[in-house]
Amino acid sequence: MNFLPAETYLAEHQIKFDTLVHPLSFSSMQTAHSARISPSSLVKSVVLWNGDDYVMCLLPASHVLVLNWVDMETGDKHRLATESEVERLLQGCEPGAVPALGQAFDIPVLWDHCLAKLDEAYFEAGDHKRLIHMEGDEFRSLLDQDCAISLSCSPDTLEYYQYIH
Repeated sequence: MNFLPAETYLAEHQIKFDTLVHPLSFSSMQTAHSARISPSSLVKSVVLWNGDDYVMCLLPASHVLVLNWVDMETGDKHRLATESEVERLLQGCEPGAVPALGQAFDIPVLWDHCLAKLDEAYFEAGDHKRLIHMEGDEFRSLLDQDCAISLSCSPDTLEYYQYIH
């Protein structure tokens, strides 16, 4: 089995992790279900573009990104990066399988503050069949603590929160 970009990055930086193989899946909720892990422990990555730069946002799979919160926190106007932009940025990854390691691709990372409570973190290795598993503290050691913001909410509260400015 070939190493994917996330595995390569972590191994090169001597960061402890293991790889979990799961049935083929194409959404974060599907992945959590097929891997038998809690969606709140699965970190999904969303790549945004602000007209000048890309940024990777990390949030639990159990949540949805609130784009206007990211805009308010950063002072920029963002849009979702297109599939072709993400494919160009994340060489070696399958479309839609974005590892939660912006630093491996020289992309700045913003992360939802609720990830600070994770005991264990799982995230895409770069394909639709493998997840990286790390202890929560080890995962947080990869994150810039100054980049923790409120950028997501649970799906049942999105309708309320997405319009708050």
